[in-house]
Amino acid sequence: MSQTHLHLLMASAFLFFGLDHAMAQETARPALMELPLSARFAGSAESMGAPLNAALGDVLFQPALLDSSHSGQFHLGFMDHFAGTAQAAAIYARRPEKRKWVWHTGLRNLGFGNFTTRDASGVEMGQFTASDVAWVSGASLPLDSNLTLGTSIWLGQSVLADRRSSFSQVDVGLTYLRNDRNLRLAALWRPWGGMTNVGGTNVSGRFDSDLRLSMSKGFANAPFIFLLTYDELQNWDISPEGLYDDSIDPLTGDTVPNGTWAFGDRLLRHLAVGTELDLGTGLKFRFGYHHRRRQELRLNNAPGTAGFAWGIDFKVRRFQVAMARNTYHTAGASTHLAIRTRLTDR
Repeated sequence: MSQTHLHLLMASAFLFFGLDHAMAQETARPALMELPLSARFAGSAESMGAPLNAALGDVLFQPALLDSSHSGQFHLGFMDHFAGTAQAAAIYARRPEKRKWVWHTGLRNLGFGNFTTRDASGVEMGQFTASDVAWVSGASLPLDSNLTLGTSIWLGQSVLADRRSSFSQVDVGLTYLRNDRNLRLAALWRPWGGMTNVGGTNVSGRFDSDLRLSMSKGFANAPFIFLLTYDELQNWDISPEGLYDDSIDPLTGDTVPNGTWAFGDRLLRHLAVGTELDLGTGLKFRFGYHHRRRQELRLNNAPGTAGFAWGIDFKVRRFQVAMARNTYHTAGASTHLAIRTRLTDR
């Protein structure tokens, strides 16, 4: 990474910090920043925040997972969501000669498809597209043999008809790896970020800060790894308002107890759990469950597999391939595909 590149990253970080504090009101992150960032991450129902053997695509979620083994690799990812929504990502990593730190850079795009413009009387006036696109770049530095610090900076734009907004975000990650104990712990903090209006009627605002903790635990004589992520630590109660309130019987007027264990449900809404099975010869299968997604998106009369996900990794010559299927609700599921290969020796 050149000195110019480093100065750009530092200047961007200070710019984001200033924007975040200048914007008084909060706004939601664009969908580009909220959907699963890699096929492996999606295949575990977002529980794989601290994989024992990290792949290059994983650094889109956790920058501290980037290490020297990723240097020279190229990652290409694709997601077919539903209703014409699709996502693509490309990322490359490199380690400067005689340096400990590794840097990565790439692009990510989320397209929502084509839409028809109509006037007040319903007459068609043409079509427009909607999309989010972002550039991401960052670096990681091993602090010792176990501890690694990483950071990423996102710069992007959201476009929808006459609405044009620029957004930015900073990710800070820390991982602790013990190969002798088959254990990895990770923390991801998204402290700064926001969206500013460029054109249209939308309002500028800052993103909520976010803190996530993740763990992976393997076992010496077992072919599986246990995965866990606890997200949104900054807010204990993320359940819908009034979810645990008692109801009133409209015929008798009696109070009907809710019956939900509020503490347990609040706790589980933060959790995503999963497992990865090593089937040998480079073949791995993973499965995960996201409790909050299932509770909020399932239908009471037809819950299906909402909140569940599965994925598989395998090798084809010089290419490592990852595929995943992530079910959100009965309307459909997202299909993820990622391919990575080595372009250079370092």
